[in-house]
Order: sequence, then C-alpha cells, then structure tokens
Amino acid sequence: MDERLYTVKELSGILKLHVKTITRFIHEGKIKANKIGRAWMVTESELKRYSHAELAAADTARELPDYATIKERISVSAVIEITEQNSEEASRISNSLMAMLNSRGASEDNSRFDFFYYPESQKAKYIVYGSPKTIAEILRVFDVLSEQKP
Repeated sequence: MDERLYTVKELSGILKLHVKTITRFIHEGKIKANKIGRAWMVTESELKRYSHAELAAADTARELPDYATIKERISVSAVIEITEQNSEEASRISNSLMAMLNSRGASEDNSRFDFFYYPESQKAKYIVYGSPKTIAEILRVFDVLSEQKP
C-alpha cells in the first residue's frame, strides 16, 4: 500500500505552523520532502519522524557549551566608519590603532586590523578583529574620540 503524502498546506494545518515556516523547515532539512511538480510533498512516516523528534527534543537535556575553551574559540569584529576631510587624519588614526594593537601584544589573541580610505566619499573605514577584550578597548578609544569637544 502506498504511503500517504501531505502538501505543505496540509502540514501547516496539522502542525499549526505557517506555510512559510514549513517551507523553510523543508529547505533547512528539518523536514524531508520531495518535490512533485511545483509542490513539496511529505510522507506520513516523515511527518511522524519530525513530530516525534520535536517532542523528544523538548524532553532531552541540552548539552551546555564548553565554557573552558570559549576564550580560544571566540572572535569579535567591528567596523568603524568615519567621514574625514582628507586621508592624513584617517592615516593618523590608523597609525594610532596599529600602535595600540602592537603595544598590547595583539598577536597573542590573533588580532587583525584593516584600514581603507575612500577619497570619493571621504570615508575612512577601520576593520578590527580579535578577542572581545581587544575590540572593547578599541571601541572605548573611539568612544572617547567621539566625546571630544571641538
């Protein structure tokens, strides 16, 4: 006997989820489906598997992240964009940031810094990568700069 097939609209009613949510689950692989013509079709056994997995996932204890190694695994990035009249001021800020990173041993936390100046829009872009502590210190520098009175 052939297995019953459900359309996305039928699944939407059964699972009490929006049609777009069901379609997204299909694309993400959470629900296995076959495309027949232009319509996605889900077998009854796949519906049961998905439903059972959803119920089982709620009962199982979640595994906690390994906080002991998070310091080595985490990396933060920030993009700072400043409108500058000329490239000299942008370069001075860039040199100051580079000196700051070099003086604190930035190689220890794999910090990286990129600088771009776009003369046509008079914008300087500073892109920094590194540990949360390093990026926080750099952002504090820009915070202090932004609070300076002319």
